[in-house]
Amino acid sequence: MNGLFESQDTKFSIKTALLITLVPLLMMGIVVYSIWLLLSMNHSYFLANGFPIDSLTLEDFMAYLLQSQLDYLPYLGVFFVGVFVIGMFLAYIILRPFSQLTEMCHELKNAKGEKIKIVGLGNHKLLIKMGHFLCQYFDAQKNKKSIEVPPELQKVTAPVKDFVFYFQFFCIMIILTTITVLSIYVFTHQLHGTIIQAAIEILKAPKGMSLFLSSQERVIDLIVLVPSVLSVALYGFIAKIIISRIQGVTYAYVRDICDVANGNVARRISPREDDPGRQAAVAVNELLDIYHPRPQYKEDVAHKETALIPSKA
Repeated sequence: MNGLFESQDTKFSIKTALLITLVPLLMMGIVVYSIWLLLSMNHSYFLANGFPIDSLTLEDFMAYLLQSQLDYLPYLGVFFVGVFVIGMFLAYIILRPFSQLTEMCHELKNAKGEKIKIVGLGNHKLLIKMGHFLCQYFDAQKNKKSIEVPPELQKVTAPVKDFVFYFQFFCIMIILTTITVLSIYVFTHQLHGTIIQAAIEILKAPKGMSLFLSSQERVIDLIVLVPSVLSVALYGFIAKIIISRIQGVTYAYVRDICDVANGNVARRISPREDDPGRQAAVAVNELLDIYHPRPQYKEDVAHKETALIPSKA
């Protein structure tokens, strides 16, 4: 279990899910704060107009509101858990090609002669295309044959748009954004409805006060609109950061493998500390060390073989 949470990919998944969950949490906080300001202004307005609201009645009113919202806490908990799960699934979609590449490398290393079956849109992802070429390259190395880099990979000279990844990524982001905005809308209007009901039951609000509270729908809609727009903007910003990182990492993989196939056999994949897919980089580099051993790697292998020879008594 400790090893699981030490994995860079696991850390990346948890960070991504927490970042995705933080957006609706912040937006709910903005909604609560905005309504608290609205209530404070209403309280001042009621006092200025002579409504009979003493401190004890106000305390009962706030206690009623707090208790009514505590009843909804389980639903809010389920909502945030659901958003966290969606965030984990989003991280899974991001890391899936790297996991498939790792499986391909393990099959090649174990020489099982089996090929990882990748179906559907997965075969159109740039990283998977590079994985298929990697399999062909090592097959050619076994048989002492030459092989050329496919033009589709050779022309990748900078981070490129992987439209298959974009399609999957944005489908999830649209679902996530829709759920967040709808939840903010429902939460805000439910809270406002509770305030009106509490004013009638606890404050014994006269007709004028009840109409005044009901007429604030436009203000409530504005309170919903602002965090909703912020949610869309924040999710767009998060998407931009994640896509930029994935594009950069994918390009680095393709560039390094193409360099090896073009004759620079000392080249290795060197991901940064916080890059996703580091396990795939390790798997690819292990294969490269087998077929194109570096001097240090040869010394390490010789040392291990020497250590296995029993010494003479």
